[in-house]
Formats: sequence, structure tokens, C-alpha cells
Amino acid sequence: MARGLISDQVEMDELAYSSRMADWSPLGKLLFTVLLLITGLLTQSIAVPMAAFCIGLGLMAYSTNMKLPPVIALAIAEAVLIMVIGCGMISILGDKSQPALMEGKLLWFDMYMTEDSFNQAWLVFFRAIAGVTLMLAFASSTPIPHLTQACRKLHLPREIIEIVVLIYRYAFLLLERMLVLIKAAQCRLGYNGGLRTIRAYAGAMVGTFLFSMEIAEKSDAALASRNYLGVFPVYRRPKGISAAWVIASLACAACLWCFGEYAVDWNGMAELFSPLFGWGL
Repeated sequence: MARGLISDQVEMDELAYSSRMADWSPLGKLLFTVLLLITGLLTQSIAVPMAAFCIGLGLMAYSTNMKLPPVIALAIAEAVLIMVIGCGMISILGDKSQPALMEGKLLWFDMYMTEDSFNQAWLVFFRAIAGVTLMLAFASSTPIPHLTQACRKLHLPREIIEIVVLIYRYAFLLLERMLVLIKAAQCRLGYNGGLRTIRAYAGAMVGTFLFSMEIAEKSDAALASRNYLGVFPVYRRPKGISAAWVIASLACAACLWCFGEYAVDWNGMAELFSPLFGWGL
């Protein structure tokens, strides 16, 4: 178990260092990502988040050939599941003053789906999935030392940068400890029944928290013995942001904005699905 989780951390580092985008300016990639995300949030056309999603997917494919560690793949799957559930709730909680496409009872919710709520749910979904792909393209191509250098150039407080690095380095140890405790409870039939499952998970969470306090004390002593002063040295400094990055990022965001203004009426996802569900639109 430990070897598998340690290899996940090694794979994450290797993924960033071996990326085709590793030598690109971290600040440039960050500016490009943020501008595309802001543009997708400000426009009301679903075409812009769709385009941003395609750009992020293309960057991920170019950066990593879509070879992601299992931990990242699991995190993406969980994020997509949360998006589907959240956007599904948006779609069935429509305005009751508008004509209903579908209504009824779903568990303890009064389901009332309208054309606007259905279209809004898809808009939110593509905004969220575009953010995931763009941020993963940035994260999978930016080693942590490069990210810290970029944060220093943005004049972020040194304490925040230190916390980011330490969280990344020690998060895998906590994940390893939690999964070991969960596996141990599984071997002892700790998930045989609802109440026993809750107790097993609670014990794993408490054990992980206590382990985090213990490893924090040991790590503090280990870092102090190595004369750690709050800064991890970087000997190969990444490229700084250039005017070309700023111009290209602004131009891409402006093009997406103009495309969104032109395609502001392209939000007819309900019309697209009407033949499938038999909605009279």
C-alpha cells in the first residue's frame, strides 16, 4: 500500500517535469488559465465554456498524453460526479412561473424542470468542467518549485508559499495513513453494517488527524535540523512572463468573449434534447 501511494507522488513529480509544457512560463500559463476562466464566467453563452473545455483538454493531451496518475483520475471522477449531481439539482429546481418540461416527485424534492433551468444546468456544468481541465493542464505541467517561484514573483507572503509546498509534500503521507486504516478496518469486517461503517470511518479520520499532529512535530524537528529557513531553494529557475504571453492570453480571452457575444443565443440544450425526451419545444 505504501509503495503504491509513494509512487503516486513520484508520478506526479515526474508528470510535471516530463511535460511538454514544463519549460513554459508558470506565470504565463497561470495568466492564460485565469483569463479563460474569467471569460467563461462572465459570458452567458454556453459556447464559451465549451470552447474553454476543449482548449483545456487539448492542453492536457499535449502536456501529458492524458497519462494521469490513478489518484488524479480518481479526483477527476469524483469532481465530475459532484458536478453531475449539482447540475442535476439546478435543472429540476426551475421557476414554477414558467412552463414545465418535466415535473413530479424525486425522493424528497419537488421536481420542476423548465427550459431555462435545464439550459442553466448545462451552462454551469461546462463552466465547471472547463475549470477542471484548464487547472489540471496548468497543474500537470508546473512543478512545485516553479509554482513557488511564480508565487514569489507575485509577492505573495512567504508563509503562504511555505504552506503550499508543505501541504503538497505531506498530503500523500496522510492519504497513505488514512487508506491503511481503512484497509485494516476492512480486514476486520469494519464495514459490515451501517453503524459499524460509520464507526470505522470515524476511527480512520481520528487516526489520520492524530497521525498528522505527530508527523507535524517530527517534520518540524527534521527541517530545523537541516537548517530550514522557510524557503526551498530552486537552482533551475523557470522562465518569467513575457509580453508575448500577455498579448496571447488577452487576445485569446478577447476572441472567446466576442465568440460568446455572437453565440449568446446558442444555449438551446433543451431544444437539442427535445427529440430524445419528447419535449414539445
